[in-house]
Amino acid sequence: MPKKLLFYIFLSLNLIINLFSYGIAGATEFDELDKPPEGAHEGQMFLGAFFSFGWPYGDYIDAETDFVKDSYYTLDNDVTKSLDVSHQSYVLGISYEYMPIDYIGATIRFNKTYIFQNTAFGSEYQNWKGALYQDYSIYISPTLHATNRKTWDFVLIPLLGYSFGEYHATPVADKILTDSTNGDYSGDMKRNTSGFSYGAVLNCTIYFTGGLYISLGAEWTRKSLNLGKDFNLTNPQTSREYSGKSSGSLDTIGIIFAAGYAFSK
Repeated sequence: MPKKLLFYIFLSLNLIINLFSYGIAGATEFDELDKPPEGAHEGQMFLGAFFSFGWPYGDYIDAETDFVKDSYYTLDNDVTKSLDVSHQSYVLGISYEYMPIDYIGATIRFNKTYIFQNTAFGSEYQNWKGALYQDYSIYISPTLHATNRKTWDFVLIPLLGYSFGEYHATPVADKILTDSTNGDYSGDMKRNTSGFSYGAVLNCTIYFTGGLYISLGAEWTRKSLNLGKDFNLTNPQTSREYSGKSSGSLDTIGIIFAAGYAFSK
């Protein structure tokens, strides 16, 4: 696992632990441990951290899969394997919500997204990993709560925001298929991109005494990529050209876990 990803996971876990510690300390100081959880209600605020993992799909993922189709790679032990790739997405972030009225809130959240490409040679063989896409995003969204002042809640968050990222075409093939003497690869495989992002989160939230909460749910996002120009890439084994275009969308769907602290004015 890349060191940067480990750093962000550690940072998010540390934030979650601090939120729990702060909530417990505050509850003890104000004798709130004997009170039932307040749940979501008018005037309530939520500060939390979240982590999600999932699966990207769409035209860009199809382009990556098709580019290495029918390719092969010979490992160090002279075993030749078909060069198939898979993709996973990871998101780390923080969020803040304020509820001006019962059942409805407003949320702002910041997150870092990673999409990794992996070879599928099997656990008994060496595999390669490359970062296909990564970005920073900000979302400002309404939040819809199903309950008022209950210990449980279903929360729908329509997402609308903007992302700043980097796309690296064929990161695995770039590592194991290219040759410094082979001119079939040309052009810049890394492009900066920015664009609107939208999606939705649906989760089930449980509130605990002292303001602590945890949630588990599903997340879908679509990011608009503007890469400036098409890629000029050809697979040196199959002569297959890269089909990813200069603009398009990149979708992810995944499971999201969040934890934090709920407090009122």
